[in-house]
This record gives sequence, C-alpha cells and structure tokens, in this order.
Amino acid sequence: MTSDREGRQFRLLTLHCVLWSLAMSLASGFVGAYLLHLGFGMATTISMYAALLGIRFGLRAIMLPVVRYLGMNRALLLGTFIVAFQFAPLVRADEPFWLCIWILVVSAGECIYWPIFHAANAMCGGGGRRGRQIAFRQMATTAISVVGPVAGGTLLTRMGPGAEFGIATFLCLLSTLPLLWFGEINLGRVPSMLQSVVGADPVGLFAFAADGWMAAGTGIAWSLILFTTLGSSYDTLGWASSAAAVAGALAGLAVGAAIDRGHRDILSRAVTVGLLLGVVMRVAAGWAPWVAFAANALGAAVGGLYVPVLMSVVYDRAKRSGSAYQFHLSTEAGWDAGAILGCLASAAVVVSGAPPTLAVLPAALGVVVIQCCVGAESRTAALVARNVRVAGEVLPQVA
Repeated sequence: MTSDREGRQFRLLTLHCVLWSLAMSLASGFVGAYLLHLGFGMATTISMYAALLGIRFGLRAIMLPVVRYLGMNRALLLGTFIVAFQFAPLVRADEPFWLCIWILVVSAGECIYWPIFHAANAMCGGGGRRGRQIAFRQMATTAISVVGPVAGGTLLTRMGPGAEFGIATFLCLLSTLPLLWFGEINLGRVPSMLQSVVGADPVGLFAFAADGWMAAGTGIAWSLILFTTLGSSYDTLGWASSAAAVAGALAGLAVGAAIDRGHRDILSRAVTVGLLLGVVMRVAAGWAPWVAFAANALGAAVGGLYVPVLMSVVYDRAKRSGSAYQFHLSTEAGWDAGAILGCLASAAVVVSGAPPTLAVLPAALGVVVIQCCVGAESRTAALVARNVRVAGEVLPQVA
C-alpha cells in the first residue's frame, strides 16, 4: 500500500470516527444510566453487559463466513450499519423482548465491526507517526465528545429517549458515508476461529484482555456509580462527561508525540500510576459529588495518556504480524473475555452488600497486566530496530 493511499484511508477513518464518536457520546454513555432509570438494579445492569459481551464473543465464529464472503470493506459497512440501529430497541427496553433485541443487535454488529476497524487502523498508520496519529484522532473524537454528553443529557431530560436515540441512530448511519470511499485494504486472510486462537499474539491478547477487565470497572460499573452519585441526573452526568472529555483530549495530544520519540516505556509507568490513582479516587467517590466529578476528570485525563500507549503497542504488533485481521480477531475475543469476567467481578461486589464504589476496585488488576504487556512490546520493538540496523550495516558490505 502506498503512503498516499494510507494517508487518504487514515483521514477517511478519522472522519468516520468523529461522526461515530458524536453518536456514541450523545447516547451510548447514557445507556447504563437509562437502564437504571427504568428500574434495573446496578448489579443487574452490569450483568446485562456481561451477557451482551458473552453473546458477542460467541457470534464471532458464526459471522466469519459473512466477512469472508463480503470482503473487509463491505463487512465493515455492514457492521457499522447494524450497530447504528442499537438505540431503537432501547426506547422500549423495559419490555424483555426489546431488551433482548438490543443485546442481539449490539452483539451482532460489533463482532463484525471492531476487528476490521482495528485491523484497518493498524495497516493505515505507523511509519514513526503512530503515537501522533492515535493522539490526533483521539483529540478530534474527544473534542466532539465534549459537546455530545451535554446535548445527550439535555435531550434525555427535555425530550425523552425517542428523540435522543433517534438522533444518535441518524449520526451512526451518517458515519458510514466516509467508508463508502475507503476502498479495499489488505488485512490478511479471514481465518477460522480456531486458527485465530491458536495463532494469537500473547502480548496483544493479554493487553486487550486486561483492558477489557479494566473497562468493566472503570467504564461500565463507574458510569452507573457516577450517575447515582450525581443524583441520577442526566444533565449533571452530561456536564461531568464533557468536562472529563476536555481533560482527556489535552492529555492525549501531549503523549502522542512523546511515544513517537521513543518514550513509550517511560510514559507507561507514569500512566500506570495515574490509572491506579484513578481507581482509588473512584472508590472514594461515594464521599461527595465533587469527589466523583474530580475522579471522573482524572480518569479521562489518564485515559487520554493511556489509549495512545496501549493502542500503539497493539497496532504495531498487528502490522508486524502480517495478518492484521487475524491478529485483531483474537485480541477482540480476549477483550470480550476480560470484560465479561470484569463485569461479573464488579456485579459480585455490588451483590455482596459492599459500598457500590468498590465495584471499581477489581480494575486495578488489569492496570498491572497492561504495564507488563507494554514492557514486553518495548523490548520486542528494540530488538526489531536493532536487527534492522544490523542488517542495514551488513548489506552494503556484502554488496
């Protein structure tokens, strides 16, 4: 693939991400809060997410023939199109039938969408610019996410779920337009599920599994805790999410350039400390609403540092693997497995009668595992660079 085509495809993916993020920030961040508002308990809501992830995990093997038949670009469009309709069933999520439809739509669409999306990102970027590319995209999507939560909270409060989820569906469908011009991309062959598991990259698999485990606590459980701590107000939750998005955007831009200068290993240690501190502050969030607000902002700022560190590791390994789709098929399965177990751990904490904020505490284990994975990739990257340098010195002598 030429660098010009890579650049064009990267820009199209970025435009897709911006529109997609606007839809997700408008509605997706409120789904857990909306389910709580409907009367579902916190443990039940977290368990529903575990069920969704479990179905998504199982559907991957069934969807592989669809991806093989359609090709990567059309399969990505299909996955995006299916996921766009995830919000419509939520309007009647208090009825078991429509709740199950929501779970099935999200599971089916995302099991197609995410492996191809990440594989395309791995192949369309890099070349010493990986950190800045990820940070730039994150800053663009996070800037959009500053507006989305405030608008989403206002829509839910003033106009109800029908308007909120209807607009989000339209924006999701709009995000498919850049993908129409994306063109085909060589992401490697479409393997069987067994082949993807047997040939899985251990570092990538464990990194994504740990990220999934951590996201169950700091993402899924925390969003429910934050909503209740802030008085179960959609408006207040929206403002808190927007303030956090600003912190995340600024932090991500700073760390991206540092990664490209070879400081990923040093940054990862600082990020580890920040992530652990964020977990501690979330646990303490029950003391007062301002603590929850501060914990949310800190978490987003650290997330702005963390995402470029993690994804630069994963994307670099995917590009070196020679089969980016197979790589991300296995790592996404690892993410699902980690998130399922993390959700069950958080739900168990809530059911035990402990303070709900303690449901975030298991996430700390994922932080430690991710730090180990980043260290392993840094050693691998150094070895690859040394081998390339040695080959470059030897070849002229042979010639």
